[in-house]
Amino acid sequence: PLISASSRKEEEKIAEILSTWDKAIETVEKLVANSQQQKKALMQQLLTGQKRLLDDNGVKFGDEWEEPTLGEIANVYQPKTISQEMLNESGYPVYGANGVIGFYSDFNHETEQIAVTCRGSTCGVINWTEPKSWITGNAMVINVDDNPIINKKYLYYVLSGSNLKYLISGSGQPQITGNIKKHRILAPSTIEQEKIAQVLTLADREIDLYNQQLDKLKLEKKSLMQQLLTGQKRVKVVA
Repeated sequence: PLISASSRKEEEKIAEILSTWDKAIETVEKLVANSQQQKKALMQQLLTGQKRLLDDNGVKFGDEWEEPTLGEIANVYQPKTISQEMLNESGYPVYGANGVIGFYSDFNHETEQIAVTCRGSTCGVINWTEPKSWITGNAMVINVDDNPIINKKYLYYVLSGSNLKYLISGSGQPQITGNIKKHRILAPSTIEQEKIAQVLTLADREIDLYNQQLDKLKLEKKSLMQQLLTGQKRVKVVA
């Protein structure tokens, strides 16, 4: 036979080992999907007032929610764009139409910001930028640094769960203009906003941890495959 019994047994053993890794990867993928579903359900309930949280005294919040426009609660603007040639491989992160697009020697925002992509195919996508970042004119900044009544992370989650497609104009080059200032949001008291933001931030952390675990498992499986399928690492086979 072309393949000896021992070789066949070794192949079977390798397949068995890799199958164990596949099962582990599949399990964590399910955990990621479940966590994302739970977060989605939480957002739908918490950001609409359908489910109310408890205050520090253990009493359910009961205040009426307001419905301000973004223009009423935030400084909404398009920052200055820098050219592609000015981007570097290191420095401060630069946010464009597709999240971080490179780095620059300077930043135009000291604090983290909510940046809404306002040009191109990703129009309407919400980014949470890092502190000390350069945000380009391909994004619209919803800056609430001067508004202590609005919790920035709460507003980020509200916008992330909103469908902003109705604001997009132009077919050749889709864009969102200053009309975003008229977009209305639901806003409970500042304390309730903070509580909601905390719950959703914890949900995000759980998703991140599972994703990190998933990346690690995939990397380990890839490394193991390289070793086992090239004979670099051999498995013990009982004769």
